[in-house]
Amino acid sequence: MAGELVGGAFLSSFLQVLFDRMASPEVIDFIRGEKLNRPLFQKLEATLLSINAVLDDAEGKQIMNHNVKKWLNELKDAVYDAEDLLDEVSTEALRWKLEVEHQTSTTKVRRLFTSLNPFHKRTESKLVGILERVEYLERQKDVLFFERMVRG
Repeated sequence: MAGELVGGAFLSSFLQVLFDRMASPEVIDFIRGEKLNRPLFQKLEATLLSINAVLDDAEGKQIMNHNVKKWLNELKDAVYDAEDLLDEVSTEALRWKLEVEHQTSTTKVRRLFTSLNPFHKRTESKLVGILERVEYLERQKDVLFFERMVRG
């Protein structure tokens, strides 16, 4: 039982780290510079913020309600996938930054064709999948009757 509460508190902390990473200048600059679908990233962040508001209540209710525990586990999986995607974006952002600093004519030509970059298609596809899962979970929070909590 204590492990479940610690696991839930971990998810709250993990979400805060995820929000910080999404707001990092490197990630934001990369998304803008590489023309990644910024509205999808913003929608993911907004949806996770909405879920974050009910996490305290969900963490308390998981002990007595199997459906809440299952919801939290599914949310944890989706958040881990979002974090993995942000790791990929952060890594690519670092590579992009290094290329810009040491830009050659080949790099400049490649930048003209960023929409053809397989990283973009793969990233957007993963982002859409994660967003769909998180939006589904966000809708389920209303069915589970969670109360919104104000976080300090």
